[in-house]
Amino acid sequence: MKKILFVILAVTAALAWGQELTDVVGPLYTFDMDDDHFNGTYGYSYPLRVSALNTASPLSAAIGNATVASGQMIPEFGVNPANLAMTKYSSVQVNGVFSQYNGVSRNSLGGISYIVPVPVYRGSLTFGAGVNRERDYNLYYQDTDIIQRSHGGLYNWHFNGAAEVQKDIFLGGEVSLLSGKRDNDIDFKDALASVDGYVEENAYFGASARLGMTYHVLPVLNLGVSMDLPTLIGVDYSLRIYDSNSRSTSEFSIKAPGVLRAGLALTLKIVDLYYSYDYANWQNMIVRSSDLEQSAVDQLNREITNNLSITQSHHIGMALHVPLLPLHFYFGYQYLPDIYQGLNSFSLANLIPHELSDRFRSSFSWGASLFIKQGFSVSASFETWHAFYNSVEETPVTSNLSLSYFF
Repeated sequence: MKKILFVILAVTAALAWGQELTDVVGPLYTFDMDDDHFNGTYGYSYPLRVSALNTASPLSAAIGNATVASGQMIPEFGVNPANLAMTKYSSVQVNGVFSQYNGVSRNSLGGISYIVPVPVYRGSLTFGAGVNRERDYNLYYQDTDIIQRSHGGLYNWHFNGAAEVQKDIFLGGEVSLLSGKRDNDIDFKDALASVDGYVEENAYFGASARLGMTYHVLPVLNLGVSMDLPTLIGVDYSLRIYDSNSRSTSEFSIKAPGVLRAGLALTLKIVDLYYSYDYANWQNMIVRSSDLEQSAVDQLNREITNNLSITQSHHIGMALHVPLLPLHFYFGYQYLPDIYQGLNSFSLANLIPHELSDRFRSSFSWGASLFIKQGFSVSASFETWHAFYNSVEETPVTSNLSLSYFF
């Protein structure tokens, strides 16, 4: 009976309000709902779980996305478009993403990219374009009451340009269109009525832009800064109860906060070291809708201000170059704090969440690349995420495999 009541409450909330705060942050971040750590509009707490893992091209993922100042050492699209101007060769890359969450695996296209340097009289000029899977929404979870299955992804269709505007100073920009979907299937186990679950469908579309600068200070040192401008995402949301043809639908838009990034890269003969720092104020997120009740929109924006926080993320990476061989190994670590207030308990002695108060997400990654004759390169990355939920450590795994041709 309790599970049936929860379904009724969920549907009633959807009809009246259209979405919850978890739906607002769902396209961009992970949040695990529970009564102890959330002051929401409604009193029920399950399941409302979200998983939005960042995905990138293999080399970028392998060094923990510490690509703000990676320069010519990571010839892929990263978080700083200015690095493209340090690329010396044209390239085409195709990659696939393979993810696993609690034993459930999903495969998808990771991305296709094209980078081309243009001959100029002085300095450098590089253009690029492509599409990449920026977020992966794969999630599987079950307990004594529910089974939750989520899947989907957010794709970034982008055009990039970068130039050396002064000796050793590179500027770049990126303009992007976003599209994707996230489906959420909730099954209440052993329910005593025919209505024993519901399905949520979210279709995303939006736009974003990014600016960056890289300074080649010394032959072995790059400094970089970049900024993700505020991102606008439109959402078409629908909810359907099991064994029913009727749907509750709504439309709304999300203005996500900008992200400031800074980093450095130390490029030695055998070893490269990378570090990136991200800053974002999630209280600047704004929800708008002409489809929902204005009181619901106002309530959501108040919840954003009262519940979300400033996040400061850290990315650390390393590359090892095997002498006399076209073989390279990569390693990385990411610390990604939760966007909700008061949920992070991190120390240098605790790189992995290990208790309920540790609501940050971390990941360890490694990868390798090997150049084959005639400009072909094969690269792969393997990333294990760590999150603590309901007294259990969860470890989603993401693998990325690519084939690149340099000419």
